[in-house]
Amino acid sequence: MIIDLKLFKNIMAEARHNSDLLDSFSPNQFKSKEKLINHVRDMKILKSTSEIVIFGGWYGSILIPAFKEVKQITLIDKDKDVVSISKNRLFTHYNNVDFISKDVFEWAPDSSRIKKCNLIINTSCEHMTSMKKLNLETKAYFAYQSNNMYDIEGHINCVSSIEEFKHQLPVNAKVMIEDKIIDERGTRFLLIGKYE
Repeated sequence: MIIDLKLFKNIMAEARHNSDLLDSFSPNQFKSKEKLINHVRDMKILKSTSEIVIFGGWYGSILIPAFKEVKQITLIDKDKDVVSISKNRLFTHYNNVDFISKDVFEWAPDSSRIKKCNLIINTSCEHMTSMKKLNLETKAYFAYQSNNMYDIEGHINCVSSIEEFKHQLPVNAKVMIEDKIIDERGTRFLLIGKYE
């Protein structure tokens, strides 16, 4: 693995006055994202011409560097300050990433990027309305995570089991992989599949 020194320097400069950024690199964040990344890589669904859309991407701290070899990454998060930091301070040297500060449910249904992307990632399903409410016209793969950590601020849509999480998927979403990630606060549920 090659360390991106420019990104590392940008992170360290920003983290001096932004502890929230460091939280995005916590062991629990790494553990859950690593599981998703490994499954996606094992599936061999991405190429250098692929496009990825990340819903509720926060800073993109782990996922953007992990998938930097694709043609295009679009990160959507409604927190305009986080998006600004990612775009203007962290990933300044990444030319294949677009940062959009909007609500996923307002942006995604009419987005041409959703129609042509190869993979949709959402590791923040517990922070937003059910994915079933998004009527996406796409044939993309998806990788979604939620959890049963009801007592964390901002978690408005937790699930108690992987079965409950599957019921939050749109009817045209076919699950191919189910997994769980356990940490000291609870369980994260991972569903990977494809829209049909």
